[in-house]
Amino acid sequence: MGIIIRQSIKGSIWSYLGVGVGFITTAYLFPNYLTTETIGLFSLLMAWSTLSAQLASLGFNGVTARLFPYFRNKEQGHNGFLFIAFIVAAVGFGLFLAAYFIFSPWLAENNAEKSGLFSDYIYLIVPITFFSLFFTLLDSYNRLLFNAVFGIFLTEFLQRVLILLMMLLFVSGLLNVHQLILAYAGAVSMKGIIIFLHLLAKKEINLKPHLRFVDGTLGKEMASVALFSILASVGGNIVFKIDKIIVNEMVGLSATGVYTIAFFFGTLVSLPSRPLLKISSTLIAEAWKKDDRPYIADIYQRSCLNQFIIGAFLFGGIWVNIDSILIILGPEYAAGKWVIFFIGLGFLIDMATGVNNRIIALSRYYRISLLFLLVLIVLVISAMYLLIPVLGITGAAIAIALSFLVNNFLRFFFLYRKYGFQPFTYHNLLVFAAFFPAYFSGFLLPELPLVWDILARGSVFAVVYLWVIIGLKVSDDVNTTLTYILKYFFKKRM
Repeated sequence: MGIIIRQSIKGSIWSYLGVGVGFITTAYLFPNYLTTETIGLFSLLMAWSTLSAQLASLGFNGVTARLFPYFRNKEQGHNGFLFIAFIVAAVGFGLFLAAYFIFSPWLAENNAEKSGLFSDYIYLIVPITFFSLFFTLLDSYNRLLFNAVFGIFLTEFLQRVLILLMMLLFVSGLLNVHQLILAYAGAVSMKGIIIFLHLLAKKEINLKPHLRFVDGTLGKEMASVALFSILASVGGNIVFKIDKIIVNEMVGLSATGVYTIAFFFGTLVSLPSRPLLKISSTLIAEAWKKDDRPYIADIYQRSCLNQFIIGAFLFGGIWVNIDSILIILGPEYAAGKWVIFFIGLGFLIDMATGVNNRIIALSRYYRISLLFLLVLIVLVISAMYLLIPVLGITGAAIAIALSFLVNNFLRFFFLYRKYGFQPFTYHNLLVFAAFFPAYFSGFLLPELPLVWDILARGSVFAVVYLWVIIGLKVSDDVNTTLTYILKYFFKKRM
């Protein structure tokens, strides 16, 4: 358990540092130095490549997560596990290439008029997909070698640093737009090369086959897990990638660029949930082994309350400064105002309903989580096709928020009927009692110069919100943490 907690903390540090780097790039450099079409191209390349890599993995990442312990034996080269993984990946990438050569001419032609830049650079999907597949394969393997941090470092931090450096070279005039686009493809592909060299240096790359090790029973189990995993992993990625593809298809590449930047601000609400989910998943898995349902119910209740408090704090801090944010982004991004609101609201709903997905996924009803995922995908896609023609990119954001609301209600209802879990108390309502006075107090201030206005309104909101949260004793966990931080701060000051 100590290893898990230490790696979760280290991973969280790299994630937060990466968000800081990414904020500079996405919130300032991209909007001020790139056209919306170029930003949309970056987003669309990543959307198609991520989905393609997940399909090309043929579900083997799930096999690694569940069945690698049966292969684990360093002296025996982990019984040929990496050889099997590479063969599966080679077959999957071959299938992807066949599909690419069949469908890419149609995709390029279909986008030629409204998304010409994407048609010009559609070929970059191939190398990005290859290195994404390569990375996810080796990162899953590396995590099972008890090193979850390195993959987080590469994805959350190093990749964003490379993109920042690339942008700085472009801003300084050392790269033109064509070179920038190629450099972007290189930056997002680099992590696949680095993790291979890392494992090679650790002497963990062993491609010697041990085919006799896989008997009929293990082979069937690997096939079953792979089938379930490919549906689950692809489904999870579709939710957060298909929106860009649909927006591009319906309203064009420029609108996709605006949507991408606005989406980034909305997702800031969910940032603290990542380390919380990683830590709680381990605790939930251990509790299910012991069938300790009261402990799981306690985790469920605490996650709903604490994530709601944190999510509402970040959502309010963003929305109270929305006009200043739009000034920084520029007039081209005015259409993204309500995208930020509804994406942020969707993630706030997801946080306020806690770790319901992890509780289901780690229970004996884990297959039902796939059903809920499929429901979410159908809801997102159908709602987008209904709302985008009427409301544009705001309709896409509403579709995601609405889908999150319905899907989380279904998960809540399932856990209530199966296990009697009901995580909400009057403490959850007290968060509203803290949020609304804090939010409206931010508008009592007169308009100030841009930077001072952001600092002033954000500070007023934060002080009032936290004062009410602490005063009403909404959460023992939050009160204890804030009290410790304040005591530590003032002790240092003295």
